[in-house]
Amino acid sequence: MTEAYAFLAAFTVQILVVSVLQPAWLIKYARAKAEAQLPGWDRNSRERFLTLYRAVNAGIAVLGLVLLGWLFNHMGSPNWDVGPVTRLLSGYVVVQILPFVLVSMVGAWVKRKALTRSPPEIKRTASLQRRGLFDFVSPSTVFLAVVGYFLFAAFMIYIQQHPLPGFSGYRLLRTVTLVYALNAFLTYWLLYRRKRWPLETSAYRMNAVGVQLKIIVYTSIAFIVFISLNVTLRLLDLERWAPFAMSVYLVIIMLICSMMFALRQAEADRLGPSPAS
Repeated sequence: MTEAYAFLAAFTVQILVVSVLQPAWLIKYARAKAEAQLPGWDRNSRERFLTLYRAVNAGIAVLGLVLLGWLFNHMGSPNWDVGPVTRLLSGYVVVQILPFVLVSMVGAWVKRKALTRSPPEIKRTASLQRRGLFDFVSPSTVFLAVVGYFLFAAFMIYIQQHPLPGFSGYRLLRTVTLVYALNAFLTYWLLYRRKRWPLETSAYRMNAVGVQLKIIVYTSIAFIVFISLNVTLRLLDLERWAPFAMSVYLVIIMLICSMMFALRQAEADRLGPSPAS
């Protein structure tokens, strides 16, 4: 029953962090950013949008408490089935993340709209200073992400030599490779894309790129650790610990995103007003 109690505690923390604290942090960040950098965003419409975002997350938190009650009842038996728990948890994770994704997309659209306002006298300039990945993320962190992938690949190849019923290590390896390839493409695009918006300064772009690259690298490490842990639990016949691992993983990812938002805001405050202001 230890795995059941550990998961119920982790799920409670998940509800608190993802649907209560993280929305509050994001709303605080959005307000500060809008006041300093997006004066064209009408205050009343902004507050209505943020109030709706808070209300939706409050509803999701209530839904999580209802689900917590069902999970507590279901997992009270020593013979509880992990299948329904995993499916319900996966669905709830999607519901929790969806508002965050949508509000991030809206924020990016508003920011892009502000940066595309180009006064006639604005002159486009290009920075001759070249930037590489190690200028934004420490080499040891990048090394850890790369080594993690190759260790995982070796792990999957080893498992295929001792196959598990219903499990394909190569299929999982292809999925992880696709995720890493996508992250590598995003990294290259962020580093070497041309200036897209007339009012985008080099300082603002470097700040934004640095935060985005850190998110990519850190989440890559968290992803490979999470997948490896789940495979290990299956190998050790400890699949009942998988819901606990999923809850902890989501909490860590959301905390990383919140930390990156705070870091970006601090850097923006240090650099001064955005070119959109």
